[in-house]
Amino acid sequence: MIHAFVSRPYYEWSGYAILLFGFILCLIVQLRFYRRILVKMSAEKADQQERPISILLNVRNEAERIETFLMKLLAQNYSNFEVVVVDDFSADSTLIILGVLAKKYPQIKFSTLSQENRYSEKMAMNLALKAAKYDWVLFLSPEVQVEDPNYLKKLNQELNSDSQMLVSYLNYQAVELRFNRLCRVERLEAFWRASLSEIGSAPFVFQQMNVLFNKQIYFENSGFKGRMNAHYAGLELVFNAVPKLPVQFSIHPQTILRENRLTDKAEFSELIQKHIRLFSSLRLSQTWPVRLGLFAHLVLWASVAALLLTDPAYWFVFLPVPMILFGVHVVLIKSMLKRLDEKKIFLSSLLYVFVRPFLYLFHRATIYLQVQRNKWN
Repeated sequence: MIHAFVSRPYYEWSGYAILLFGFILCLIVQLRFYRRILVKMSAEKADQQERPISILLNVRNEAERIETFLMKLLAQNYSNFEVVVVDDFSADSTLIILGVLAKKYPQIKFSTLSQENRYSEKMAMNLALKAAKYDWVLFLSPEVQVEDPNYLKKLNQELNSDSQMLVSYLNYQAVELRFNRLCRVERLEAFWRASLSEIGSAPFVFQQMNVLFNKQIYFENSGFKGRMNAHYAGLELVFNAVPKLPVQFSIHPQTILRENRLTDKAEFSELIQKHIRLFSSLRLSQTWPVRLGLFAHLVLWASVAALLLTDPAYWFVFLPVPMILFGVHVVLIKSMLKRLDEKKIFLSSLLYVFVRPFLYLFHRATIYLQVQRNKWN
């Protein structure tokens, strides 16, 4: 059997040549790109001079937790920062609490939107950015848990002097609910793909919170002008529109934040649709590392399927190839989850790699139908 396999005509080797090409390409993506990100992010940074930072919050009906949240921010081991809060037409006592705290703590400034409108969230962000005294700004939310008193200090330390943005990991807090797990895995995958783009010349981002950036990025790129109607995303639209933006990604434990929010099926669907819309709006220069990985896997699995049909007798020759890549992926995912302190989503993350393409296909069809329906309304 071995002699018959080796002595076959050269044209019958074409399937194995394509398999080898896909295997090498997948290894390059996994070991050259993904592993490089993990190694790069594991390096400790030297202390830097404190950059003045404006922490920006848009709040609505947050009377129950706004005071506790602001007290944790004010307890940060960082001497040069302010907190700017914009109240988005709250119906509870949020504004009264803000007024009392602002009188007591000079670091707190607040403003309010006087009426409800469909673009209030983006208008509140625009108002907060204009009110910020410092160049470096950071959007947070009372849903986010800032427990580490050295959080701001570590953000400042992680940001290199030649970068204009630091994107740190953000996810939901783990609870024993099915859709919480799915949402966490989807956010993990999105951050993983976005951090891969740091190797390219034009990175992209999928989030607007836990992102330390120079506010001139917003104003020099016309802010939300022409982007108000894009209800599915906020500052990500502005960030991703910049042709070349020096961006860093951080997974240091002290910069990781969790959102204390319950999730459901609707939240999961909205999250996937947001990521699809954002990715579809990107330029090729931003997405080529991700697309290269998709192409590599397509070549690999297509060649495996072809060989199973045309050369099934020698399955023991070509089936170990995808198993090797799967083993590499297991190690990478395990390393990433350990770095991010994500628990009980290891198996979900592995399975999601195979399920996600079908989920994305379904939601792409849903988005297309929504767009077509809106054309007639």
